[in-house]
Parts: sequence; structure tokens; C-alpha cells
Amino acid sequence: MRKIHFDFNYMKDQVKRKQKIFDEIFKNVLFVLAIVAIICSFPREAKYQYQFEVGKPWQYDLLTATYDAPIYKTKAELKADRDAVLKKNIPYYNYNSAVESEQIKNMETYIMNVSLSEDGINETKDEHAPYATYLKSQLHEIYSKGLLNNNQFTELKTKNTEHIVVLNNDGIGRNHATEDIYSVSKALQKIVNNIPSDLSSTKLREFGIENYLKSNLQYNSDITNKIKTDELNNVSTTSGMVQAGERIIDKGEIVTEQKFKILDSLRKDYESRKEYSSEQNKWLISGQALLVTFLILLFYLYIRLFRKKFYNSKRYIILILILISGFTVLTSLIVKKYSEEYFLFFIPYALLPIILSTFFDTRTALFAHFITILISALMVHSQFEYILLQITAGMVTIYSLKDLTQRSQLIKSALIIFASYCIFYLGYGLTIYKINWEMLLSFSINGIMLLFAYPLIYIIEKTFGFISNVTLIELTNTNNSLLRRLSESAPGTFQHSMQVSNLAAEIAIKVDANPLLARTGALYHDIGKIQNPAFFTENQVKGNNPHDKLSPEGSAQIIMRHVSDGKALAKEYGLPRSVIEFIETHHGKNITKYFYNTWINQHPNETVDESLFTYSGPNPYTKELGILMICDSVEAASRGMTEYTDESINQLVEDIVDGLVYGHFLDNAPLTLKQITLTKSVLKEKLKNIYHTRIAYPEITKK
Repeated sequence: MRKIHFDFNYMKDQVKRKQKIFDEIFKNVLFVLAIVAIICSFPREAKYQYQFEVGKPWQYDLLTATYDAPIYKTKAELKADRDAVLKKNIPYYNYNSAVESEQIKNMETYIMNVSLSEDGINETKDEHAPYATYLKSQLHEIYSKGLLNNNQFTELKTKNTEHIVVLNNDGIGRNHATEDIYSVSKALQKIVNNIPSDLSSTKLREFGIENYLKSNLQYNSDITNKIKTDELNNVSTTSGMVQAGERIIDKGEIVTEQKFKILDSLRKDYESRKEYSSEQNKWLISGQALLVTFLILLFYLYIRLFRKKFYNSKRYIILILILISGFTVLTSLIVKKYSEEYFLFFIPYALLPIILSTFFDTRTALFAHFITILISALMVHSQFEYILLQITAGMVTIYSLKDLTQRSQLIKSALIIFASYCIFYLGYGLTIYKINWEMLLSFSINGIMLLFAYPLIYIIEKTFGFISNVTLIELTNTNNSLLRRLSESAPGTFQHSMQVSNLAAEIAIKVDANPLLARTGALYHDIGKIQNPAFFTENQVKGNNPHDKLSPEGSAQIIMRHVSDGKALAKEYGLPRSVIEFIETHHGKNITKYFYNTWINQHPNETVDESLFTYSGPNPYTKELGILMICDSVEAASRGMTEYTDESINQLVEDIVDGLVYGHFLDNAPLTLKQITLTKSVLKEKLKNIYHTRIAYPEITKK
């Protein structure tokens, strides 16, 4: 029998050992995969070896051009050249010859047939003929030069367009001065003002001249845009050449605007050369791999040596590596796609410390942020500026969002981070006499994207089974459905849970545990009593005890069942794993002493089966779980006291806590002797306040 027991334990130890080895290998593989993913995403273009800024001295030895290279125009110069092209861009119009003939015909038909009368005397067609002849000549002159409606003509004048190109039916274009083109208003004025002296201007107007003034020029957007695009494409991006062997700058010289332009041109030309030899590529990849591996190794050592709790959890490792790899890969994609570095600041790097400080701790969050920024900095050009801004933003994030408990904190934190970006960038820009105002737009977008932290935290909670302070606060709301059900079905248990939660939160503050988690776990630890509330003394009416009709082992089973019932209810209502742990461990592997002792007294000569009276556990394994076990045991025992004196309360607390300690129920909970002593002091003080002696009110004596 002993051999079988030995073999079983040996096999159990072997399984645990193999599982531990597997977990270790799995976590190491995760780190290796993260390194590979980051290295594969890195840009393969060689980085320019020099860092330089306008107004700062050149820190390197004499630089000479090793080959002929173009001098690229600055963005301002390119913009000026393109604006000039756009300003000179000539619009193209199609000439419609049919409009003239059609409108002249309509005019003649109308004038020769209309009957105008003055003083009741009808006019003859012969009297109208001079008007028709005059209008015909005027319309021909107007249409031959080109006629636009008033809006089109005004638009040309607004843009200060001096010429247009008119395309005939044969596709041949001719330049027309804008001043020679007619608008409807200008044409009408010309016709009226140039009328011969023998004709009446009043009568001329009665013929409805404006009806025959229709635009015969149609804007050709296709050709205009094509010509504009071709001209923009033909704008030269260079403004000279640097000859091989030409002296560029020497050590100690100030980097002027012109020298910066040349240096930046050399950098662009150097990084645009993608035809590297296979050996060059090998060295490039090797260097990137070495740097990334070293930085990830630093984080690996940190989390393994100083944060074993996180290292021992695959969930924590996966989350943190996903975040580090995700941000570095995103940085690589932005660097590859956009040459302007202000696009990098669209990336909300502060999300990383926000998320990690929510589920880990601030030191781990800040360290992971530093590693991410240092790896990302290997890809960018202005490394000093980038590191300065991102590191300071990460630190500000930690300070401004130490504990995320309300959604409004994210808005305040986003504003603070935006302000820190602006302040540090403006300060840095003033030192180098260079400020890119587009960066402020990047910071604004960055701040807006930080607001997505709230839904992202929720998604991570559901995916990885973590729990945030925001969720804990929501769970402590006694109006939620489960706690309301507990208060209605088992009011005594509800009051007990409230009392325990207050005690647990107070102790958690004193021993540097999570008071919000302790309070939440305490509120839900006894929810399983909802199923059979009458079997628990705090819910019983005096003189009505259903246990009187049951055997001790039957009663014990019902009492112990509240743990499994509580777990089932917790899963039904979607409580997080962190809260379910309180339900599982608040009794640990303790026994139901009342029914255990009762059974022994009833069966003095029989061997008791302790499994019938022992909770399934496990025992507490965190500070918060250990605190709950202590508070639950002490508070429940205090309800059975006959008198409440300082001595009785002190003795009760000492006996209960020492019983748990010496019974090895708290062995796995990381509570030190000092913290346990402090726990005792808090419990004694609080219980004395709860059960303090009340003053007897004096009676009124009748005179």
C-alpha cells in the first residue's frame, strides 16, 4: 500500500516537473518569436550614421562627398515651386461654334416676327430689320472672342487667370486673354453702349437681348488637370549637385540651413540606395538582430528576476510581448511608408503604459515602454528628439494615470499627455531654432487615439481574463443584479459580506495589497448561500433551524456546497476569474468544525471520514485571498460572542488568526508575520468600533 502511495506521489511530481519544463520552454519560445517578428519587420535600408540639427555644431570629423549626389529641395521650396505651377496653370475650354448660329437664328426669328407697338401704332418688319442687323454683328463679335456665364467669368477673375486656352472643333488650341473674354453682363453692356444713334436703346432692350447670350465656352477639366499634373510632375526635386570629393562640413562648424539641406540630401540619397550586396545585408540584419535581442533580453531578465508573478503566468507574458511587438512593428510600417517623421507621432505609444499599469504595475509598465521606444528608435532618423518626447510622454502617463478607476481620468490624462508633448517639443524646437507645426496636429491625433484605451482595456479583460479597477468598481455597486439578489434572498449573508468587505479593504491598505480587489472579492465570496439561505445561521429565524432534521455529514455537505454553488453563480453572471478565486479559497481546505465535532460526539467509537467535512479548497495564495479568509473567519466568529469587551475581542482575534496560521491555511499567501500582526491590530480596532458599548439613556422621573 505504501509503495502504491509512493509511486503515485512520484508520478504526480514527475507530471508537475514536466509541466514546469514545458511552461519554461513555452515562455522562452514566446520571447524568441517576439524577437523574430520585430527583426523581420525592421526596414532593410541602411541607416545614415550621422545625426545633425540646424544651429548645432557638427560633432564628427571632416565630411566630404564620396560620390556625386543631388541636393534635394526642402519641403518649403518644393511647395513654392508647385504653388507657382498651380498659379500659372492655364484652364482649357472647348469652343462650341453651334451656339452662335443657333442664338443668332433665334434672335432674327423673334425680332422679325414680334409685334411691338408704341401709342397703339404697330411697327413693320422693315422697322425691326436695323435692330436685327446690329444685334447679329454684335453677337458674332462676342461669340467669336468667347462668352462665359457670369459665375465662370468671376471665378477666372478671382484666380487672377490672365489667359485661357480655347480648343476649336479641330482640337487646335489658341491663347485668349481673359480680358478679351465676355461675360453675359459685359456683353450686354457692350451691345447697349455701342448702339448706333439712329436706333433706340429702349426698344433694343425690349427685344430681350440677354436671351441670346449663352456661353459657348465649356471648361475641359480632363485636359486642364492632365496638363497641371504633368507640370507638377516635371517640377524638379533638386537644386544642384554635390561633387565627389567636395568638402561638406568639418568638426565644430555650425550646421546652417544650407549645410543642413546638403547633409539631409546626402542622407536621403544614401538611404534610397537599395541595391546592397548580400554581405552588406547580412551585416545589416545581424546588427539589427543583435540590438533587438539585447533589448528584449533586458526585459526578459527584469521580469524573470523582479516580477516572478508575471513571469510565471503565460497570459501576462503573451499580453506584454504582443504590445511590445505590436508597437514596434507599427513603427516599422510607418517608417517604411512615410518619410515625414511627424507621422510617427500619430502612434499612441502612451497606450502601452496605460494598459500595462492597469493590469501589471507602474514600474513594469514604464520599463516595457522604455524598451519599446528604444527598439523603435533604431528605425527613425531623429532619434534624440523621438526618444526625448516618447520617454517623457510615458513618464507623464504613469504619473497622470496611476489608478484608472473612472472614464473621465482618460480624458484628463490624454489632455496632460498632449500638453507634455507640446511643451517638450516646443522647448526642444526652440533650442535648435526649428519648429514643425505639423507636429502639433500629430500630437492632437495622438491624444484622441488615447481615448480608445477604455474599450481596449475591456477587450483585453475579456480575452485574457484580467480585471481592471474600473471593472472592480462596477462590481462593487450593490445595485447590480447578483448583489441585489443576495440582499433579497439572504439578507444576513449580505450584511456579513458588507462587513467583511469593509474589514478586508481596510487591512489591504495597511499591508500594501489591492483594497479594491479585496473589497470586491469579499462582497461576492458567499453568493453561493443564495441557493440555500435558511441553512446558514445569519439568515435563520430564531427557533427554526433546518439542520435539526439532518445528519451532521448531510448538514456539512449543504454548508460546503455554497462554494460550488457560488462558483456556478459567478460563471452564470460572468464574474471575472479574479473574483471567483475568492469564492474558491475563502474557506481553503478547512473543516466544518461544528458538524465535524457533532459527528465525533455522536460516534465516539468510530473513525471519522474527514473528507465529508472538509472544503475542497484550495488555500489562499495571494495577499487579498489570505486577508479575506482571516476577515471572514473573524467576523463570523464575532457574531457568536455573548459579550463584547476589549479582552474578549482581543482574544477572539488572536485565537482565530493564530489558528489559521498554525493550521497552515495561510502558508501560500505572501503575508509576512509583520503584516499578520498589523492585520490583527486593524481587526481588533474595527470590531471594537462595531461592537462598542452603548450609553444607556436616562429615564424621566416624574415629579
